[in-house]
Amino acid sequence: MAELNEHTRESKLDAVLLHFIESQSRGESPDINEFIQQHPDLEPDLRQRIASLTQVDSLFDALRGSDPSDFQGQAAPLDLVSHQIGGFKVVEVIGQGGMGIVYKAQDIRLDRLVAIKTMPEHILTDEAAQARFRREATLLASLNHPNIAVIHDIIEQDDGTRYLILEYIPGETLAARIGREPLRLAEALAIAQQVAEAVSEAHKKGVIHRDLKPGNIKITPESRVKVLDFGLAKTSVSEIITGESKVTQLGRVLGTPAYMSPEQARGKAADHRTDIWSFGCILYQMLSGHLPFEGETATDTLARIIEREPDWKTLPQDTPANIRTLLQCCLEKDPDRRLADIDDAVLEINETLSRPATAPTTKLQRVAMIIGVVAVGIILSGIALMFVPEKAIQPSSKQIRLVVLPFENLGPADDEYFAAGMTDEITGRLAGIHGLGVISRQSAIQYKNKERSAPQIAEELNVDYVLEGSIQRERPSDPNSRVRIRSQLIKASDDTHVWAETYDNHMSEVFRLHADVAEQVAQALDIALLEQERRELQTRPTQNMEAYECYLRGKEYHYGDGVIHKNNYRIAIQMYEKAVELDPTFALAYAHLSRAHVFLYWMHYDRSEERLAMAKQAVDKAFQLNPNLAEVRTALGQYYYHALLDYDRALEQLAIALKSQPNSSDILSWMGYVQRRQGNFEQALANIKKASELDPLRGFGLGETYAFLRMYPEAEQSLERTLLLHPDDTGGYDNKAWLYVRWQGSTKKARAVLAEALQNIGSEESPPIVDLLVTLDVFDGNYQEALDRLSLTSEDTDNQHNFIPTALRCAQIYGYMNKKQLAKKCYDESRSILESKIQQRPEDARFHSSLGIAYAGLGRKEDAIQEGKLAVELLPVTKEALRGLTRLEDLARIYVMIGEYDLAIEQLEFLLSRPGVLSIPLLRLDPTWNPLRDHPRFKKLLESDE
Repeated sequence: MAELNEHTRESKLDAVLLHFIESQSRGESPDINEFIQQHPDLEPDLRQRIASLTQVDSLFDALRGSDPSDFQGQAAPLDLVSHQIGGFKVVEVIGQGGMGIVYKAQDIRLDRLVAIKTMPEHILTDEAAQARFRREATLLASLNHPNIAVIHDIIEQDDGTRYLILEYIPGETLAARIGREPLRLAEALAIAQQVAEAVSEAHKKGVIHRDLKPGNIKITPESRVKVLDFGLAKTSVSEIITGESKVTQLGRVLGTPAYMSPEQARGKAADHRTDIWSFGCILYQMLSGHLPFEGETATDTLARIIEREPDWKTLPQDTPANIRTLLQCCLEKDPDRRLADIDDAVLEINETLSRPATAPTTKLQRVAMIIGVVAVGIILSGIALMFVPEKAIQPSSKQIRLVVLPFENLGPADDEYFAAGMTDEITGRLAGIHGLGVISRQSAIQYKNKERSAPQIAEELNVDYVLEGSIQRERPSDPNSRVRIRSQLIKASDDTHVWAETYDNHMSEVFRLHADVAEQVAQALDIALLEQERRELQTRPTQNMEAYECYLRGKEYHYGDGVIHKNNYRIAIQMYEKAVELDPTFALAYAHLSRAHVFLYWMHYDRSEERLAMAKQAVDKAFQLNPNLAEVRTALGQYYYHALLDYDRALEQLAIALKSQPNSSDILSWMGYVQRRQGNFEQALANIKKASELDPLRGFGLGETYAFLRMYPEAEQSLERTLLLHPDDTGGYDNKAWLYVRWQGSTKKARAVLAEALQNIGSEESPPIVDLLVTLDVFDGNYQEALDRLSLTSEDTDNQHNFIPTALRCAQIYGYMNKKQLAKKCYDESRSILESKIQQRPEDARFHSSLGIAYAGLGRKEDAIQEGKLAVELLPVTKEALRGLTRLEDLARIYVMIGEYDLAIEQLEFLLSRPGVLSIPLLRLDPTWNPLRDHPRFKKLLESDE
């Protein structure tokens, strides 16, 4: 096993530890030695970390959580005052609330003050409260940051009573400090900076506070900020990604109303962005002295949070424009438009605090102002700027949607890749700006060389603005050449020009040209850039322009017009390899190099261990060079997804990437596909739907997902809209034809779809079309026509779900025709092929399923069952929701072939209870199930759809 690098090791250690914590939080008790032995490369560190956590586990059976209402009308329990608990002498009660009673005590051994938390005896039977308190103890033990109160010890008395010994924080709460008077700007920002850093550390550990408020923040006499009370916190990374909660039921509101996010107020699942909302409320209150949302009752407050905007006029006039913009980003009601990462708040506040008090108004501030009374105009760097009174931009009612059309190449034809690469780079820079929804390159490229007006494009892509332009290099492929980029922004609704600019500079400054275009577009749309966004716009992926040329050529072959071809991937790999040879520090090129290797493996062009090793080597190098790049995290996520089928780790990496690029259709769709494989179809649908809004071509995936959920009308609508935009996509027609078969049992409609495909594409040689035509012939009873089609192709069915030799399909068709000798001959030929495949790759469940069918056709009943069951064991539904169902369907086919009808129907009943491809109309059509037609259970199954 290759040795883990430092970054990968720490990331893996955190992920494994969180998995252990989640098991404990669910009340499970995994054997520690067995658990650690599953990760031998992490054993020493993992054993030490778990040892500290298992001490916390000793609290779980005795300590319980509570709601604040549990303490109403009760006297403060003073029975522990002056008592000694272990080496601690209790001094006084210092607090009580939703998660317990807290005492101040003197540590006799170390001569320090501590806080002791325990629970009232009368609520020690509440299982839900136990789970909540259990989570807090585990979280406190796993967090270590100067701005987070830490756990010191756990004490167990002889009578079984247990206590949590916490860091004692002297000073006053932020609530008390705000209550005296509004804070000065510098003081408020200094506090906010420390709070944000504490929350950032928690989020990196997969922890959400969920009850962030001034009362849970203390300020020490030395002005150190400490965030307290993680009692409502949520620990699970998988919960963050899936939106599920194991302890808190949806519909029950936990937290403090005035600081709740809209999703919390509605009783919905919350992720890390709910803390960002609460942080925005706290910062707003520190600056203004008022809550952003206030009502006479808790219900009124929640209603205002959901329905109203804060009164931005209450902020002091000296509030910097970038801080106003930060607040607006934090308090976006739609989580998808909210600030994605609390680290961005840290950067923005740091930038403001480090700015001299007498510093001139920054470019960001000027952009953030709404034009009012003009004081004076000046010319700076050839751009006219106006100084105006600072006034925050009001948040837009919706996200601005924009498409970047392929920039026209005014140079020679050989420079087409360069123009495409420049367009892609500008698109990528714009996609990283908050408040912008940028249509993906794959959808935009459909408009290349097509005459479409801006209003037409607006209608087809649902965009507000169109960015178009041209690119020309004086001397192609010369790193010292000059580059001219002309760009113009058009309001799509009425085809009016909003902004236009021409940039002319050397190739060495091409990255600055990208940034300038993106920044000017943001200015034209009244979007004030955050500090993190400004920094990312200015990044240079490489200093070697020859390496950059190779990288652009690689991307053109890799992604191009979206057509998948193994030779394109191989050429792309050669280009990326040349790029990293010229610049070994080119992290972006390594990331895309890994993705190209992974796709060659995933598409079954090269399923070798060598291919996987090259993909792993490239992504590890990219991670080592720049783990913060979204493209690097995406590449790592796809490696876990496509190469290792490790869906949990894939989602973790993709979720990290999504923080930097929250509107990336690429990341959103991959997350949806992974969630689909996990069986989490609702969350998958939400992500794929959002991805298809940014990239309409992904409507094929959306239609497919609707079909899996048997939402057939929605699937039809999605597929038709996508085919309208991309009428030459073979896969789209295949999906739509199969839809009519599964939905309506109509082979006639399916054939009409394929006829339309042949008219637009002009070829019957596409494997999906050939495969479906053969299937339709079989369903229609046209067995000889099906055999004739199969005789024209030498290709076996080889995809993610199935490997079916052509001989096996022929065998099944001969069986339907009752030509037993020909069927037996083809079954035996299939057997030979599949046994050879299994010798090469015994872990591939597809081979075992098909071999089981071949054995069944040869009358080898026990061998058939063994292979069919082995396939299900290798790829169970619990591991792989979609492909696992395919293995179960094959097992049902085997049972029918060997006469085990009840077992076959049992499998079919289960398959129909889950999202998937099987349907009642399909059962009626497929002759595989003919032996079941007179079976009472099968008849009842078919009637369930009537």
